[in-house]
Amino acid sequence: MSDPIPRLNARATASRLFALLGFGAVLAALASGTAADPPRAVPKETLVDGKPLFADWPKDQKPDATLVLTGQTFGYLQPCGCSRPQTGGLERRAYFIDQLKKKGWPVAGVDLGDLYPEKVAVREQGTLKYVAAMNALREMGYIAVGVGETELKGGLDELLGNYIVQKEQPPFTLAGNIVGPGVDATGKPVLFPREQRFRPGAGKRPIVELTEVADVGGVPVGVAGVVGNPLAVLAREKKFDTSIDFAKPQDALVAARDALAKHPKKPRLNVLIYQGSMADAQSVAKNFPEFNVILCQASDALPPLKPNYVNTTAGTTAIVEVGHKGQHVGVVGAFKKPGGGFELRYQLVPLGEEFNQPGTDAEAFQKNKALQSLQWYAERVKKDIVLGKDYPRTLHAAQIHAAELKPKGVSLRYVGSEACKACHQAEYKKWADVDPDEKSLAHSHAMKSLEKYAHRPNLRQFDGECVKCHTVGFNHSTGYEDEKKTPQLKNVGCENCHGPGSGHVADPKNKQLTELLSQWKQGLAPAPGQNAIRLPDKAFMEKMAKLGPEERGKMAQPPATQLLINRVSAMCMECHDHDADPHFDIYKNWAKIGHSGLAPPGGWPAVAPKP
Repeated sequence: MSDPIPRLNARATASRLFALLGFGAVLAALASGTAADPPRAVPKETLVDGKPLFADWPKDQKPDATLVLTGQTFGYLQPCGCSRPQTGGLERRAYFIDQLKKKGWPVAGVDLGDLYPEKVAVREQGTLKYVAAMNALREMGYIAVGVGETELKGGLDELLGNYIVQKEQPPFTLAGNIVGPGVDATGKPVLFPREQRFRPGAGKRPIVELTEVADVGGVPVGVAGVVGNPLAVLAREKKFDTSIDFAKPQDALVAARDALAKHPKKPRLNVLIYQGSMADAQSVAKNFPEFNVILCQASDALPPLKPNYVNTTAGTTAIVEVGHKGQHVGVVGAFKKPGGGFELRYQLVPLGEEFNQPGTDAEAFQKNKALQSLQWYAERVKKDIVLGKDYPRTLHAAQIHAAELKPKGVSLRYVGSEACKACHQAEYKKWADVDPDEKSLAHSHAMKSLEKYAHRPNLRQFDGECVKCHTVGFNHSTGYEDEKKTPQLKNVGCENCHGPGSGHVADPKNKQLTELLSQWKQGLAPAPGQNAIRLPDKAFMEKMAKLGPEERGKMAQPPATQLLINRVSAMCMECHDHDADPHFDIYKNWAKIGHSGLAPPGGWPAVAPKP
């Protein structure tokens, strides 16, 4: 079935991109580069589907309550910064919310959950991300946050314990049907109710609640949280956390509806945080019309432009998806109707560069509390997680294959690009040459972009999630540890692509060791008439760089050559991925690093000369 809701589309036409991002942002997209590039045009006004924000909202009336809806951030606290433009980030979200408040709008936030990363190399770093995100949400005025799959995988007790500690503070965590499996005094299996499983001590509220009610501009807003059955079943089957189980969502929904109806503050606008699909949320809306807004899981990273409106016995319920990774926020405005109730308006907002906190870094940190949370996170990562010790390492494919060579026992190590210089002088020069004005930083100065240009927050050169793509071999045995222990492996060098080179340096004439430096060629045979499998020449790559996808598809290449291009591109995209560099194009980027790969003049020496 086709999606009936207009959705942001990654394959949108150029005109749609202009409508979505604004002219200035598209110009930036066409001229993407590194964080050290000169300033680009930032759109003066955010356009969504060709219209300014809130264009369809009443012009002569402020919303009586405004809700900012987010979810499934997956640990993406901010854009990488290695390529522009990119969307998302807590700094921009906080600035956007602050701008709404300056309009005189009463604002509060509600988050679906899945703040914790989907994947994290060091568990403690995931916890720090969660706490930093929760601290930022609190400063933005969030009422409540749900519990998602990533929180269950990350250890809900540990995450909540690190955030709440001994202090009850918003945003409060809501998951009404969460329970604790155990045994009673007779040894019979029982399910301890949420209030008992998550009660920290006498006289304190449960750490995980069913509902929360807050005053937003004089409007009592009730929020409930429930985990849908598919996630409950998955968590049970995959044993995300055996100390947690889930009661029937239906029972929790009934309890939430009744609790809000009986609440002394008498909420007039009810929101449901529902960890379930759009299809399930539609069923919930029909059976529980008391909820005016349902925030559910996004089926796509790019969210719909509008909610899915469901007609109920009590009126209309808006079911909202906001996409993934915090790139967008949904805004619901509630306007009082003369006869009672509210008229709801919705606006999807892509968090582009126009929402960066204005001013100097010092001014931005003073005004933007989310930035303070990000700096706290960066400082804790530097203090608590050791680059060369705590991040896991694996053997590089070349190291595995080398150990199988005869005579067995060959052990490859990373040696640094200086060891390649004596034989590969032309390649080394191309690698080492840097724009004297440093308007764009080459691979040979990759760490400088973290040390000198990364700010808001700084200290990124101590964060392994950044360092892995700015040094040699960080993820592998004998790779970069830190500036003192492995200074020769600082920055991106020859071995990022070719793998550890100690074997080739020690024995340049060894054909097997030389072949290990081109892992992407394994299993490929040269085309008829060719001596070796090679990438196309520079002229072809430059020609392809100027063509669109359809025209490129018409350029015939031998299958092995095309597969080689794909393999090399995939290798580059281990760092130049959709998060760090969404505009990466192997054809456009190859000219910057392309080199011969041939033996030096005179052939390989018996022993490599010293650099």
